[in-house]
Amino acid sequence: MAAPEATPLEPCDVPLALGALLLRAAAEAQEQTPLIGVALVDAVLARRHELTPREAAEMRLSCQAVAAAAPDTACFAAMLARAVAYRDRLALAHCLCEVMAGSDPAPSDLQAAIWLSEHLLFVAPCDLSQSRAI
Repeated sequence: MAAPEATPLEPCDVPLALGALLLRAAAEAQEQTPLIGVALVDAVLARRHELTPREAAEMRLSCQAVAAAAPDTACFAAMLARAVAYRDRLALAHCLCEVMAGSDPAPSDLQAAIWLSEHLLFVAPCDLSQSRAI
């Protein structure tokens, strides 16, 4: 995937790759602030892919295997920005914002979701305006 002639990911690989990237972000965020944890990743996966909590947890385990084999997070994010369609990254970003906003959102939670969407998924801020209204 890192080769210049790399082709886009197969559609069946996209959910696992994006889930792995979200797990990487969660692991790195734990060092700074515990906003993103395993439960949040499961909730985002469940919302995005219409999964039960158990199915989301099983998917997360598969994502963990991908995350373990992936390069460093910045490189992995850049590779996925080239290999994954924008609409797929945007859909995950909206789910992340919706889940982090929850029923009683703290402004910092939604700001963190938007920051992650912009800097990890390479989603344009103007495309997240719908999430900001949540």
